[in-house]
Amino acid sequence: MLSRTIFFLALLIFCIASVQAQTTHTNTPIDNMSADKSSPDSKPGSVGSPEEEMMARRAIKYAEKERQENLSRAREAAQLGTELHDSFLKNKSLGRDDFKKLERLEKVTRKIRSQAGGSDDDEELKDAPQKLDTAMARIAEVSEAVHKGVEDTPRQVVSTELIERTNELLEIIRYIRILTH
Repeated sequence: MLSRTIFFLALLIFCIASVQAQTTHTNTPIDNMSADKSSPDSKPGSVGSPEEEMMARRAIKYAEKERQENLSRAREAAQLGTELHDSFLKNKSLGRDDFKKLERLEKVTRKIRSQAGGSDDDEELKDAPQKLDTAMARIAEVSEAVHKGVEDTPRQVVSTELIERTNELLEIIRYIRILTH
């Protein structure tokens, strides 16, 4: 009976040792890096949580700066659209300064569209303006809609409506150029 007990204890110790050997493994350098990143109390000299946090904060600040610049562009687009419309109502034509504003509006609108995640669109404008006065009225309306769209859209969201509005604004600018030449 004593031999059976010793045999049973030896078997039990052997099983426990084999289970521990299977669950314990040596840490490779890759394992050490992932352990450092996931542990909240990582060593001060190692690349880990504090550095990643700094990089994440920097990325957030950069994204917020981009958003503020895009908001500024949208304000400028709305202002340019209104100024162009008012100038046309006053003079019944577009002057040299107005064409410069039109070029600036086009440039700003392209940047807004790019920031929103859009790219060049070859789609023709539905119900294109046939007269310059209707085109100028629409340019003021759509540039204000772009401004509101940029303000209402969070920075992490791609807004198809905003992209469509910028494409519409660019098409109206193109039609204005056609109508004036």
